[in-house]
Amino acid sequence: MKSVAEKYEWMPQTRYLGPARVLEVDAPGRRARLRLTGYPQQGSAWARIAISGHNSLNPGDLALVVGEELSDLYLIGVLNGQNPLDAPERKVALSGGAKAEAAGRPEEQTLKVFSPKQELLFEYDEKNGRARVNMEAGDLEFVTKNGSITFASSREILFHGRSIGLTSTRGVFLGVMDALGKLRSALTLQPGTAKVNSPEVGIEAQRGVFQVEHTRYTGQKLLSKIGQAKLKIDRLESTAATVIARAKNVFQTVEQLSQVRAGRMRTIVARTFQFKSNKAFVKAEEDYKIRAEKIHLG
Repeated sequence: MKSVAEKYEWMPQTRYLGPARVLEVDAPGRRARLRLTGYPQQGSAWARIAISGHNSLNPGDLALVVGEELSDLYLIGVLNGQNPLDAPERKVALSGGAKAEAAGRPEEQTLKVFSPKQELLFEYDEKNGRARVNMEAGDLEFVTKNGSITFASSREILFHGRSIGLTSTRGVFLGVMDALGKLRSALTLQPGTAKVNSPEVGIEAQRGVFQVEHTRYTGQKLLSKIGQAKLKIDRLESTAATVIARAKNVFQTVEQLSQVRAGRMRTIVARTFQFKSNKAFVKAEEDYKIRAEKIHLG
């Protein structure tokens, strides 16, 4: 590249005076990395900012640079703002090594935040409207001392991990609303209480273990289909207006007393009625009738 000194005799000591594209501005705002006009795209040089209002200097601006050596350049003016068709990376770095950078064309830019170890922490894609928090190692916490935290989405909110824990000092509430915004199903956990409220509740499992000290069931109808049931009860009391039972065979074993108290009692046997006892005693306050074609005694 021919220097300005070769073109203008009144500047014999200057190697470069011309435009340069701003690639990066350091955090203190004292230096700027430039791409000099006429130099390869990958070539860059640092220049000292020698203008006031350097806070308004942004990557992509076209600046006026002067200097005797490429290692000793001065930025002395801004020719025009950023070229929208040539949007270089914008970087902001902290003293500890963490940095943020933005790159891409307008409306297609991405914003990335890196840790001091150059691990990607946050990424925002302007074109797709997607933001992502990424932690390769370490923990991520959301903390508010005197406020609330709200996660709101018009679509799904998904939680995935090796284990997920929810704890509360007052209660946990999970609810599902219908299209009209009416609460339809809810799970409420409070200290000492767990409630489920829903039009329908279903449980499916291969095995189940239920240990409840006191149980109460209230409902209009109970339907069950069980392959085999075995109950061990110290005392069983039941009250019903009508009891209807159907079975192919009924076997009952009572070690001591079996008593039935009824206003009337009727037994209908289609074929044979057999009664066997070590001792038998039948007592009627009034009439006692036996009717049969044949009666055998003895």
